[in-house]
Amino acid sequence: MLKRMHNRLGTAGLAVAVVALVAAVAGTAIAAGGLTKKQEKQVVKIAKKYAGKQGPKGDAGPKGDTGPAGPQGAHGDPGPKGDTGSQGAEGPAGPTETELPPGKTETGVWSFRGIGEPRYFSSISFPLKLGFLPDVRRAAENPTKCPGSVEEPQAQQGNLCLYEYEVVNSFYEGVAPGFSSLGTVGVINNYKAEDETIRSEGFGTWAVTEFCPIDPKTGEPFPEC
Repeated sequence: MLKRMHNRLGTAGLAVAVVALVAAVAGTAIAAGGLTKKQEKQVVKIAKKYAGKQGPKGDAGPKGDTGPAGPQGAHGDPGPKGDTGSQGAEGPAGPTETELPPGKTETGVWSFRGIGEPRYFSSISFPLKLGFLPDVRRAAENPTKCPGSVEEPQAQQGNLCLYEYEVVNSFYEGVAPGFSSLGTVGVINNYKAEDETIRSEGFGTWAVTEFCPIDPKTGEPFPEC
């Protein structure tokens, strides 16, 4: 076969044909090297003629391993400062009460303890000042004016109720002499020891309720109180 091609094409033509065939089979461009420009064109023409059709696209290969993370980039420049927002609406005024509101109740605890003294004083300070001098009552003796309990002390209007959880070796004698004028800010109560040679103590809770204003037309407290 090569002899027939040689006889037909000659030595130079056969060389060109072989180069073109190799290019067509390999499917790639070949540097002609020592070929003339005319022969290079013939190689390209013959390669295109005999080149096979492109095969189908092969399946995708498996995903490669994830590469290492790259270095962190530099921080960007800070953005410009935003505009100042509009001023919000003014809020309501905070509580400034220093006096107990009408009809309201405030509560607390009291205690005393000692030995060797004839009497003991138990002081009570009101968180909010009263507008009156209350009637101080032992809850156990005045359930109508003092309807609550040690756990939930209560008092009717105008009354300070003492709830005794425990009183040992002493008894209540009333507000300490000379301190009754303190009634709007607090009360000091007096307990007398039964036996001065042993310990006396007592503790409990208290409640006081402010008066409601009186309606001059009806003589009764205002309903909203």
